[in-house]
Amino acid sequence: MTTPGSRRPHLVERAFQAMGGTPRSLDAAIPEASDTALAARPGAEPAPTGSTTTLAPPPRPAMAAGAPPTGGPADRVAAAADKPAVTPPTFEVMQRAGLVNLPGGAIRTRLAEEFSVVHHQLLRTIRTMDAPTEGSGRGRRVVLITSARPGEGKSFCSLNLAVSIAHGRSAQVLLVDADGKRGSLSELLGLGEAPGLRVLASDPLQSPASLLVSTEQRNLSILPYGAPVPGQPAVPPGTTVAAAVQRLAAMLPQHVIIVDAPPCLSTSDPSSLAPVVGQVLVVVQAEKTQRAEVEAALDMVEACPVLQLMLNQARQNSSDTFGSYGAYGGYGVYGTYGPKPESSG
Repeated sequence: MTTPGSRRPHLVERAFQAMGGTPRSLDAAIPEASDTALAARPGAEPAPTGSTTTLAPPPRPAMAAGAPPTGGPADRVAAAADKPAVTPPTFEVMQRAGLVNLPGGAIRTRLAEEFSVVHHQLLRTIRTMDAPTEGSGRGRRVVLITSARPGEGKSFCSLNLAVSIAHGRSAQVLLVDADGKRGSLSELLGLGEAPGLRVLASDPLQSPASLLVSTEQRNLSILPYGAPVPGQPAVPPGTTVAAAVQRLAAMLPQHVIIVDAPPCLSTSDPSSLAPVVGQVLVVVQAEKTQRAEVEAALDMVEACPVLQLMLNQARQNSSDTFGSYGAYGGYGVYGTYGPKPESSG
C-alpha cells in the first residue's frame, strides 16, 4: 500500500531522474533534454518513442433604467454587464501576452512543437481517465495549472497550451484566469475590466455564457478574472471559485478547461480547486525552485489524482529535439509527467 506521505517523494524522485537533477534540489540547469514518458497507469498510453517534452520559460434580467444596485446577485451582475463591450483578443494581443508562435505560421518554432507534444499528453491523460462518478463533482476535462511560487511561468504555459489545443482542433478550449494578480492573463489580454470569474463565483445562478470572451483563435474562449463585484470580497473564497469551475465543467462537457490558478505557496486556492479538476500541472522554474518548495506545492494539490510537473526555463542546446524548426535558443520548458501513484489497498 502506498501511503500519502510516500507519494510526493515518489513523484519528485521520478522527476529528478527524468530531469537529470540531484536528490537535494532543482537548482541545476539541464544541459541536454532526455526522453519523457507518461508514467504507467492502467490503460495509459506511453509517450511516443523518442519524443521529448521541452517547453519555455451565460443572460440575466437587466435592471430598470436608472435603478441603483441593491447589492443582490441580479443587481450585481447587471451592474457588471453595464461595462463597455469587450474586444476579443487578437493574435497580436496574445503574442504580446506571451504566445510563442502564430498558429499556421510558416516557421514551426521549437517551443510551438514542444507545447504541441505537451498538449497531446494532456489529452491522452483525459482520454485514459475513468469517467467521473455521478455526483463526484470532479471535471476530468479540467486542467489546473499552478506553481509553487510567483513568477515561474504558469500563465505563459496556460496560454500556450490553450492555444495549442484549440489550434489542433482536438477540442473546444476555455482558458480561465483564476489568478487576478497584477500582470495576470486578463490584464495582458486587455480584459481586466470585463465581467468574469468573480461574477460567476459571487452568484450561483449566473450563467457563464454571457461572460465568455471569444478570441481570434478558433475554438478558444477566455473567462477573465473579471472586475470587482460590488458588495463582494475583492478576492473570492477558493470554495466559491471551485464551485464556479464545477458549474463551467457541467455546462461545457465537451470543452477542455485550462485554469490558470495562483501559486500554491501564495494562496489556498489551488488546494480548494484540486478536488474538482482532473489533473494538475505544477510549473517549476529551473535553477530557482527548491525541492522543498515543489514538495510543499504537491502537498497542497494532492487531492487531485493526477499530478504532473513542468520544468520552465531549462537551458538547452542546439542538439535538443525540434532544434531545426526555428531559431529559438536559450531557454525552454521541460515537462515531466507522472500521474500520482494510487493506493494499492
